[in-house]
Amino acid sequence: MNNVLMGIAKAGIKESGKEDLLVIKLPFACEAHFVFTTNHFAAAPVLYSKNMLEASGNRVSAMVINSGNANCGTGIEGYEHAKMMGEKVAELFDIPKEEVLVFSTGIIGKPLPIINVLEGIEYAVNHLEVLDLEMAAKAISTTDRFPKYAFCKKDNYEAFCFGKGAGMIHPNMATMLAFCFTNSKLMPRKYFDDILEKTFNSIDVDGCQSTNDSFGVISYGDLDYSDDVYNCVYKVCKEVSDMIVKDGEGATKIITIEVKHASIKTKAKVIANAIATSNLVKTAMFGADPNWGRILAAAGSTIFPIDPLKVSLHIMGVKVYDRAPIHFNKEKLSQKMRESQDIEIVLDLKEGKEHFSYRFSDLGYEYIKINAEYTT
Repeated sequence: MNNVLMGIAKAGIKESGKEDLLVIKLPFACEAHFVFTTNHFAAAPVLYSKNMLEASGNRVSAMVINSGNANCGTGIEGYEHAKMMGEKVAELFDIPKEEVLVFSTGIIGKPLPIINVLEGIEYAVNHLEVLDLEMAAKAISTTDRFPKYAFCKKDNYEAFCFGKGAGMIHPNMATMLAFCFTNSKLMPRKYFDDILEKTFNSIDVDGCQSTNDSFGVISYGDLDYSDDVYNCVYKVCKEVSDMIVKDGEGATKIITIEVKHASIKTKAKVIANAIATSNLVKTAMFGADPNWGRILAAAGSTIFPIDPLKVSLHIMGVKVYDRAPIHFNKEKLSQKMRESQDIEIVLDLKEGKEHFSYRFSDLGYEYIKINAEYTT
């Protein structure tokens, strides 16, 4: 981690006056895998960074991230502002502009106070220090209640990750901003995609896909790739993605839905997604209501058929349905759900060998309050 440097500044983007700009300096032009939102209303920094990665051959020397303003829906001016941010960092570090990525998060539709931002970049570059994961995570936070970061070391290998996210969390690439670093050679793309699928692409808070989602793994070392690298990267990404679910705006529960014994993996994933994004399921979880009908209704709403005369359903280890409604102590199960922050749901399709899991948060009064007041 000592090879990665950071600079933090207050650029006047956040009304709170807190740190809102982060510059990351890598020891050299590092190989990286990145993935971005598939939202067609993508923010300017997403478009700019994708262009830079293509131009640099997926090599990164520095990154600049601002919070409090998404620089999205800001037209040609927004793209110029992202470009100015990247080129300012490149100029100060004397590196190619193609090797600088730009990221933003916050309110959509407001132009960046670009003069303040450029001054903030200069301050951050002139005050570099060794990367502090907690400080970095705080600098890029918006409605987050706590900073999100994780570290893993196994023998000579290490991986660390920091990120942000609490609202507009729904997978269709990633679901937030998150940056992972490893001191090994870059893992093959298929392993990056596999980790993404199991972590940031299998969580949900509110079913709302962001315009600024970005996730990357950056290699700053020369150790040969091994399974230890995969395990470390997976571990830190899993921890940070779980923190995002835990911090879901107004969340009181973390729910895991596992769909097992599906005929194909895609079917398990689509059904798990339908359950995880159902507002009726989410509100039932908030109310500690073991309403299995809502879960099975969501499961049956996809293009993939399920057989009601085959499936079984467990909530927190209690069988509530098995080819037909069965008797269980609803009051006792509800009490168990009420007393726990973690709820497990298992849907068994009993038709094959494939499975998929999602983690999602409940939906309650506080989510509405936070988002109703977010820009006012």
